[in-house]
Amino acid sequence: MSDVPQAAEISVAEYPVQGAYTNPGPYAVTAGTVTDGSGDVIYDLYYPDDYAALGFQSPIITWGNGTDGTPAMCSTLLRHLASYGFTVIASTLANTGSGNQIDAAARYLVGEATTAGSVFDGNLDTGHVAAVGHSQGAGGATRAATNDPELITTLMTFSLPNTIWVGPNPDCPTKADCMYNPALVTQPVFFISTHGLEDSVIASPQTETAFYQSTTTQAALGIILNSGGKPADHNSIQDVAYGGNPRGELGYATAWLAFQLRGDTLAAGAFTGAHPELTSNLNWPGSATK
Repeated sequence: MSDVPQAAEISVAEYPVQGAYTNPGPYAVTAGTVTDGSGDVIYDLYYPDDYAALGFQSPIITWGNGTDGTPAMCSTLLRHLASYGFTVIASTLANTGSGNQIDAAARYLVGEATTAGSVFDGNLDTGHVAAVGHSQGAGGATRAATNDPELITTLMTFSLPNTIWVGPNPDCPTKADCMYNPALVTQPVFFISTHGLEDSVIASPQTETAFYQSTTTQAALGIILNSGGKPADHNSIQDVAYGGNPRGELGYATAWLAFQLRGDTLAAGAFTGAHPELTSNLNWPGSATK
């Protein structure tokens, strides 16, 4: 697979939506944590530093880690999303395939949105909530969306594995407790994967295409070739410090959420109309929208 220079990946002139949303957003970001009764950190938070500066209520994004992952491993993405005015909550569990923690995290913020004294009181748009995850966490996000459609309004997955890889783990006593079925998703969904060697086994373009084709709702399929000047693969969405190269995936991921959670018309151009930008982007071969 040939390497593509970063400038060729993200050309503002050729691909204005991707170019616009690859850049950091306009808002400063604060990071925080939520602890349980024992003092253990159960959620990491990334959110706008000054909600008053937004001029709108902040939509919620709830994140699921890949196997043995942590929110810190994908902090580039999570901070990037917060810089666009979203409030991100991420379970710290290393196994999130059940989707229970992903859903509970969003429910926690819904409660905080009306809790006097909370930084989130009156500042959150609890009617617009995205479930997002990577690998096992992508499966968990899918389960959160199908199990709680009244809360979750859109879904986005990074390298959602072929279901042959689903099995019991510390979060799922049985395989069934982590099994997901994208065909059951009723919300708009964006499946993101890569043409990488590892993804060819775990979350291949064929697997993601089958997931995409199984849906009956608004959907997009994005399969990226190169990211950050390197071939994209299963863990590219992770921070550079953890072996990833997430830059190339930031633009369309952010645009999807801006489109779905805020009705952003510029962002919508990547996924809608006669010629969606995503499907014409030469660095995203095999992509589709419907």
